[in-house]
Amino acid sequence: MLAAGDGGGPGARTAAAGALLELARGAHRNKVHIVQAGLLTKLPLLMDDKEMSRSHQLALLLLSVSSLANTDFPLATSELLPFLVAVLSADDAPADTKLTCLATLHNLSTKLEHVRDVVSSGAVHALLALSLDTKTSEPALSVLGDLAASAAGRKAMEEDETAPRALVEAMTWHESHRCQELAAYLAMVLAHGSRLQRRRMHQLGVVQVLLEVSLLGTPLAQRRAAKILQWFKDDGQSRIRAHSGPRTTEGASCHGGDDDGNGAKDRRNSVDRIVKQSLDRNMKSILRRATASVDLTNVKLLVGSSSSKSLPC
Repeated sequence: MLAAGDGGGPGARTAAAGALLELARGAHRNKVHIVQAGLLTKLPLLMDDKEMSRSHQLALLLLSVSSLANTDFPLATSELLPFLVAVLSADDAPADTKLTCLATLHNLSTKLEHVRDVVSSGAVHALLALSLDTKTSEPALSVLGDLAASAAGRKAMEEDETAPRALVEAMTWHESHRCQELAAYLAMVLAHGSRLQRRRMHQLGVVQVLLEVSLLGTPLAQRRAAKILQWFKDDGQSRIRAHSGPRTTEGASCHGGDDDGNGAKDRRNSVDRIVKQSLDRNMKSILRRATASVDLTNVKLLVGSSSSKSLPC
């Protein structure tokens, strides 16, 4: 019926999906039988039926069957993944159907042997797009976190040009603590050991965002933001060391090294003063944009007492 629903009217396929879903509920053996009967091999045919591919009943059935990925049953993903990615990428798919497909993708991504197939299916790009939608952001970022645990997942994220912008934007959502924590974790994955990714994030204004998270985020998000800020701080110090070494001029070589030493000290003091002024301006901007629930008096006291301290490790 699911494969040839035209003969039974427009609702035959939906009814068949509903019946199979009832058989699969809480019954491991029935799930195995449904897969062995050819459910997954019929998905390419169902993708051509727009109404069926957007069916919440079918999405729930695939979610139920995908729990087999956490068992010893050899669940083939070659037919399942293209269907999931197509639904997740469709602009007209209902949000609840996408959420169910995200849960199915999560079941597959938790099994290491399926991660490479998930990545090669194009799921990373679809997930990054969904991370920009508040309705689907948290589960999309969660699946990306599963994929980022593998080298293939990290490589796919690094090669996707939309990744830095999506993560920076998700970190600005102070009302969604879990999204902010997941985005900060993925930003750590991208930024770790890659100056190219840090440069891309820096161009998108990530330092300002990280300062906000380190002040207003949850304790976990604050620690992650502080770690990334430390990497940016180290990059800045490396650039200063690379370009601010002693330069011997003809006058300096004639008059000795005292003037050069005093000049270097003056330059360091100037840099420290500029950095402090920049941080003060950033903190004032953050305080103006903070939520009404923040006790501004206490925050100002905190900023005033710690403005001269270095970033946390």
